[in-house]
Amino acid sequence: MPPSKDQLVLDLAKARTGLIHTYVMHVVWFVVMCVFFTLQWEKHDMQASVLLTLVTLPPVLLYTVRVHKLCRSLDPKARTVGLMTALITTFVLSPFESGLTLPAKNLIAANKILKPHQQVTALAPMAKAAKQLGQA
Repeated sequence: MPPSKDQLVLDLAKARTGLIHTYVMHVVWFVVMCVFFTLQWEKHDMQASVLLTLVTLPPVLLYTVRVHKLCRSLDPKARTVGLMTALITTFVLSPFESGLTLPAKNLIAANKILKPHQQVTALAPMAKAAKQLGQA
């Protein structure tokens, strides 16, 4: 039995949160790496910075693909980036470009899909309270 739409929305919200956390961590390490290069720190410090930035890439790409799958299961026409695009971008262009641009595109698509559902869930408690007042 396929998961319900409500369950998919919850899973997408959780995956989006995970993507935001890993994306922020990746961007922070990318900025640190850029600062190291700008300040022309020692070679070992720059190598460590690049390594730490590359270590943060796989979780970002995994969450990017997870968000893509959930977005597409809710909206087959969602403009998201999947596994093949992520792999091609990572190997052909650079890991840094794929770690910075692709997750952002999927986050925007996830936000568009989740926005109507968040408004409904925000109004649900008010509707329940109004119904209880009407019965009293």
